[in-house]
Amino acid sequence: MFAPIGLIAALLWSVAHGLPTNDLPLSSSVLTSRISPSTRQAPKYWTPPMKSNIQFILTGIPDVDDNYIRPNTGIYEIDMFWTPAETISKMKQLGQRTICYFSAATAESWRSDYKNFDKKDLGLELPDWPGERYLDIRRDNVLKVIKKRIDLAASKGCDAIEPDNVDVYSNDNGFTPAIVPSDTVAYLHKISEYARSKNMSVGIKNCIEILGDIFDDVDFAISEECVQYLNCTVYSNFTTAPRPNTIGKPVFEVEYVNYTYNGEWSDDGVALSPSSIRTKNVNFPGVTNEKLRRKLCNLDQEGVTLEKPYLKINTVIKTLALDGFVMYCDGSVEKTNTKDVEGQTGPKVEDSRVGKDRRSWAREMVWRKMGGRAVDP
Repeated sequence: MFAPIGLIAALLWSVAHGLPTNDLPLSSSVLTSRISPSTRQAPKYWTPPMKSNIQFILTGIPDVDDNYIRPNTGIYEIDMFWTPAETISKMKQLGQRTICYFSAATAESWRSDYKNFDKKDLGLELPDWPGERYLDIRRDNVLKVIKKRIDLAASKGCDAIEPDNVDVYSNDNGFTPAIVPSDTVAYLHKISEYARSKNMSVGIKNCIEILGDIFDDVDFAISEECVQYLNCTVYSNFTTAPRPNTIGKPVFEVEYVNYTYNGEWSDDGVALSPSSIRTKNVNFPGVTNEKLRRKLCNLDQEGVTLEKPYLKINTVIKTLALDGFVMYCDGSVEKTNTKDVEGQTGPKVEDSRVGKDRRSWAREMVWRKMGGRAVDP
């Protein structure tokens, strides 16, 4: 039975323009058992607080050799493969929780476990990304390899995981029959169940089409550039609870800028004259510096304050490189000391741009580090 064309058009328009509906966008239903509401509301594992600061480091790893780390956000997202257990342990001693990033729906030829994927697991190579192929997330062997990645995250002491690229359903992946949103929902349920059994929480990035169906299986969400894409309000039900007997969950929003700064930094990486930092974003020509920060943080929305952020979303401002630089909505700016990791960059690839097709931030970081043409966000 087909839904009326007018209703479909209205729903598509509302999602595209970031307007809230009666519930989060839903995919086809999936017959899987769900974790009980009582478990979701009082999990034994750590989950991010609703109002949190965060720092993302995917170029290099945090340098904690001098027994300090800035900013003191309490939460860092880091590369699961390249960050040693010793670094994570030291970060924990310094009061930081760690969210460990890895791809859960693509196979990267430079990863140590690439050989564990079967030929039938692999789909088309990602455009502009030699050596990286889509994974058929419906296959048992794919889940087997990803479970071993979750085991690695647990053994390193990660508090949470972000299994990226699971929006494989929205890409030309080469699989027949086609991967559909409900396949991702079922896959994420298995990943979540396993990670939580290892006492780690689970996050999801973007995937706004299935936020409703995966709400029970994730503990936080990450959005890239929702201000640019006019879809911040899609997350409103996520932060305020989409159904009775559920509670809202945190959303971390990342917006990108280019910046210049001729001022001084403190010894531990705090910008001493943050008001003199000059920022721009090609998507908002003519909006710079203080006005740009306010726009990216939605601070000009009615009723919004630093203590009461827009839709309860936690916004941070980064560069596309996802290095040590970070700006917060109060205007403070800091730089995390980082160190390079041999082998992190992967193969050389061609020109691309984050946001053009919602591709992963980690892949953009890899491209930039390998000397691709400069991108002006």
